Order: sequence, then structure tokens, then C-alpha cells
Amino acid sequence: MRLTRILDILVLLLLATLLIMPRPDATVKAALVLAPERRERAAELQAHLLGNPDDVPASLELADLFLDGHRPDWALATVGHLLPAHANDYRLQLRRAVAYADRFEASPAFEAADRARTLCEGAPVPGVPPCDEAVRGRITLLRDTLDRIKGLDMRTNLAVAKDKIFEGLHPVWLMKPGKKTSKAATPTTGAPKPAAAPN
Repeated sequence: MRLTRILDILVLLLLATLLIMPRPDATVKAALVLAPERRERAAELQAHLLGNPDDVPASLELADLFLDGHRPDWALATVGHLLPAHANDYRLQLRRAVAYADRFEASPAFEAADRARTLCEGAPVPGVPPCDEAVRGRITLLRDTLDRIKGLDMRTNLAVAKDKIFEGLHPVWLMKPGKKTSKAATPTTGAPKPAAAPN
């Protein structure tokens, strides 16, 4: 009887091992696609935040690393728990806006960007660095871009969203890097230049 139980346990362990083991053709990828030193920095920040969860600068730096590594969910979790205590920090709202945009969620991204701009243009908040012109410009650009697509489901209407994003932009801004404009066209109208008078 005891031998039967031992055999049953061994069979169960063998089945569990077969189920848990990865397939031979499985490839292992890093969860955070960043340069090794930036992954190490993310690990340092995570370890630091375990003991200091209310450290806003460390949370912002970690959220930026997660956004660079295309992990918007992780970035949202990193800054989300700080919002009740730091609701007037435009930096947290800006990271939320970028993370939601990376998740193709236009409406919450617009709301976060709009809140970030309101906070940026409002009165200074104690403990929050002032919002300079460069940051204000980035927030405004993001907010205005998201305003064009806030009613769209970007996951199902990506082509329409792209058209709305680029709608109204000057054609020179849409050129691919390295591509030069034609010498025969003027930058404002695109009409050919008049021919030079013969000598």
C-alpha cells in the first residue's frame, strides 16, 4: 500500500515537472527591454522604494524607466499610489498621461494631460519644482495632440487616430528625416519659383 502511494506521488511530481517546464522552442526575453545599466538602476530604485514608498523623485525616475522599456502598466502602478497624497504634482499627472497614451487609452490620457497642464499653469505647489517653459511646452503639445483623439478607441481606429494627430500640421514637419524639399518649390505655397530671366 505504501509503495503504491509513493509511485502515485512520483507520477504526480513527474506530471507537474512536465507541465511547469518550458517548451524546448521557448525563447526567454527580458521583462524590461533596456540597457543593462538602466535595468540595474530600475532594480535599485525598486529596492529603495520598498523602504521609502513616498519618495516622489525616485518614483518619477522609475516610471520614466518603465515608460522607456514599454511597460506603461508598471509606470501607472509606480505613480498611482502617490496621487492621493500628491494630487497637485503635475509631474505625476504627466507620467500618467504618457502611460495611458502608450496603452492606447486616449480619454484617460487626455484627462491626465489636461490636469497636468492646469497644475503646471497654476500657482506653485510647495515641494514641487516650478513648471518651466520646456516642460509646459511638452505638456501642452501632448494635451493638444490627445485632444484631437480623446473620443476615439485607438486600438480599433489607429489609422483614423493617426490622421487626426497629423491633421493641420505643416507638410515640412511631416517629412522623413534626411529628405530635402524640392528646390523648385517655395516653403509656404509649394508653387514653382519663376524662371530666371535669360541674359
